[in-house]
Amino acid sequence: MDHFPQLSLLLLGLLIGSATTREDLAPLVVTGMLGGSVTLPLELLPGQQVESISWMVRSIPRAIASITVVEAGGPHTFYQAETRYWGRLSVVGPSHSLHISNLSLEDSGSYRAHIDLRSSYVTHTREYRLQVCEQLAQPRVTLSSRTVEDGHCIIILTCATESRGCTTTYSWTSLGSRTVVSQGGSVLSVSVRPGDSDLTFTCTVKNPVSNSTSHLVSVPRFCIGSGTLLEDMAGEIVIGTLGESATFPLEVPVDQEVGSVTWSSEGLVAVLQPEPGGKSVQVGDIQGSFSRRLSTPHHGYSLQISPLWLQDSGLYRAWITLRTPPVNITKEFTLRVYERLKKPNITASSQIMRDKTCFITLTCFLEQAGEDVQYSWDPPDQGAVVSHGGATLSVSWRSGDSDSYYCTAKNPVSQNSSSVSTRPLCSASFLPCSLRKEFLLLLMLGSLRIEQI
Repeated sequence: MDHFPQLSLLLLGLLIGSATTREDLAPLVVTGMLGGSVTLPLELLPGQQVESISWMVRSIPRAIASITVVEAGGPHTFYQAETRYWGRLSVVGPSHSLHISNLSLEDSGSYRAHIDLRSSYVTHTREYRLQVCEQLAQPRVTLSSRTVEDGHCIIILTCATESRGCTTTYSWTSLGSRTVVSQGGSVLSVSVRPGDSDLTFTCTVKNPVSNSTSHLVSVPRFCIGSGTLLEDMAGEIVIGTLGESATFPLEVPVDQEVGSVTWSSEGLVAVLQPEPGGKSVQVGDIQGSFSRRLSTPHHGYSLQISPLWLQDSGLYRAWITLRTPPVNITKEFTLRVYERLKKPNITASSQIMRDKTCFITLTCFLEQAGEDVQYSWDPPDQGAVVSHGGATLSVSWRSGDSDSYYCTAKNPVSQNSSSVSTRPLCSASFLPCSLRKEFLLLLMLGSLRIEQI
């Protein structure tokens, strides 16, 4: 019984030490490229010697890998659990950092390293947030609309690229006093007046692992004098769904005789000519990407594409040659093809503050987002901060607040939602701990009770 106070103080010291030396550092953000590799670095203080390390990821309930060092400074034993990381993990450097190869978008998320040091009863924790980004393709710039205001034109250019996994930023060169950038930098509005010289722009897209620049885009000068039929030359936006059909509506007055209608988009698409009875007929077989995908609804001069491909997006022109009266008319259309959205993924990180408030950061993303995707969260709590174009939600959570948050991803043809439960994010089950040392403490407490009896 004489040893009981000393042993109790020892146990109390261990518990207090464990509580006071746990690292509450912000997660280290590590970025990797899709298909590449990345290292989650461990930095040890001089003299610290590792006994064992357990690597955890939030989406898997057990350790994905463990490292055991039998002797100080000696070789280590590395064990991989049979998870989706199988065969892609390795240990690098004297600090036993974790290396992940052949990265996939599913690898994005929160990671933790539970580190047991020699001659220490405290489990140290390192937290990481891994984001996996796709390398950006060259962006496309399309003319989305042209309107007339006070005798001058407002020409709107939209820059778009397929980006998965990470936030994409947009920038334009060169900008002037009559240009306005909006929608996160992806849309450029240019004011053009009669007599202006040619204007050219390029769009650059960036994410944490790559950047890409569009071809040089020349802004057309349509405000060149009074009497110009700008309405006839204004582009009409046509929205289409991948795998379905889209129609460019073209109406010709019944009292006008059509000689031919030529459809083009970076090359010849189709030539339509009238046949007896006033109906149109396609002249010649179209080769290339539009082969067997074109039709003329109701035998008119409108053009239908089915099924749609993503690369069909772009500017289309109909060159109408009239015989009576003898005149040429040009109609333009901007086609945007979108993919129906799948359920978005949600990654989460949380940190319990000293006042028992749980600070949660939720990130909503799509593996194949495509263009013009908007994100929203429900419920929209007061004090919550939404960033990165609506994809990220940061909120301080307390018991009694919303148990779930819903992320909705929406594009012009579809929308889809996913939810995440907040209570498990702020429970003790995800706090760093050492099961081995907790078990040791339970054994010691059990022996004390026996001795007291």
